[in-house]
Amino acid sequence: MTPTTNQFVDRLDDLLPDDELIRLATDLTAIPSFTGEETELAQFIRDLLLRNGFDAYTQEVSPGREQAIGLLGPAGARPALLYNGHLDMDPLGRDHPADPFVACRDGDKLYGAGLHNMKSGLAAILGAALAVRRSGLPLVRPLLLEFVAGELQGGVGTRFALRSGLTADAAVVPEPYSVRRVITRTAGVHKFGLVVRGRTAHTSRHTEGVDAVAILRRALDHLDDADLGLRNPDFPPLPRLQVSGIIAGRGENHELSGISYLADKATALIDIRYPPPYEPADVVAAIDSAVADIRALFPAARITIDSPPEPGFRIGGSAMPPMDVPPDSPIVTDIVSLLPLVSEFAVTETGLALPFSYCGNDTTHLSRAGIDCCLFGPRGAAGDTEHHVLVSEMRACARTLAVLAWQRCA
Repeated sequence: MTPTTNQFVDRLDDLLPDDELIRLATDLTAIPSFTGEETELAQFIRDLLLRNGFDAYTQEVSPGREQAIGLLGPAGARPALLYNGHLDMDPLGRDHPADPFVACRDGDKLYGAGLHNMKSGLAAILGAALAVRRSGLPLVRPLLLEFVAGELQGGVGTRFALRSGLTADAAVVPEPYSVRRVITRTAGVHKFGLVVRGRTAHTSRHTEGVDAVAILRRALDHLDDADLGLRNPDFPPLPRLQVSGIIAGRGENHELSGISYLADKATALIDIRYPPPYEPADVVAAIDSAVADIRALFPAARITIDSPPEPGFRIGGSAMPPMDVPPDSPIVTDIVSLLPLVSEFAVTETGLALPFSYCGNDTTHLSRAGIDCCLFGPRGAAGDTEHHVLVSEMRACARTLAVLAWQRCA
């Protein structure tokens, strides 16, 4: 006899002990997985899944760069559910605690590099899948797991998985926006380089050159003031332009040692967040128009747009359009009903949740592939959110995903 939902919930303490979930998160933290360096973590997850009875393998997204795929349930059938999370982690800031790859617990907070975005979500996926596997219940429909590379580059890993034929009826991506929120409306992300090429000259002959740095500074001021349009009253601050990095020097490689000479190449790396219903082509057209006006102001320089930016910056080039799907879809409704059964939490926001909806993420690619999907994942507390996750939220997420998988697949 198949157990009821409440009977499955009652077994979760045994199927997914808290100390094991924390150990999973700790093990994931111990493996650095910066963008472009995800392979070791992908192989660790593949091996963990194989040891626990899953079908698992890695995909080579680009030469030497792998991501992990897992499957539980009957082979050949279309998966009923997909859990997708990214392996790549954000660069560390100067304020990150010591020993970033050694997880440390302080009450309900678990500290460690990458836990916030999004190794706690990966631990929740793994914990949920292990709980379903240990339940012994045969699955009627498969559960698909994707641990993807390059989400921070526009979703290159998820797009690769989709092109390889991996799909499902529904999906959850446990990005760190709190289990109190199930998000289905998010901004689009467009990343590009604004490049100024001038003419180098020694500082003693400054007027003979064209200073790429000076022109880039003024060009960015003009770009800040430009009216790009692209407005939606539901996303009031957008479009938002952020200059995330600047490099300048001599020659095409920005040689930095010749500081007695004017820089003849200066590059600004820029991230634009924009709202639905706009598409990448709309953003490109708006930027092209603004930069054309800038070129007219500085005819002595050559000003170009690099989209994608130079590969050495590891920013990637996949377009990440907005996601804008109904907040009352079946996957959202299920999560809202299940969360209180397995935790002290309840969902308080669905659909649009500001400022969290200003994010970009892989749900846009999944939703555009016809998969009913949403964001639902563990977060930290205010203050040092980027450095930790709340264990209580990670537990709640993992248990919700476990029951959701059992209901949809078993």
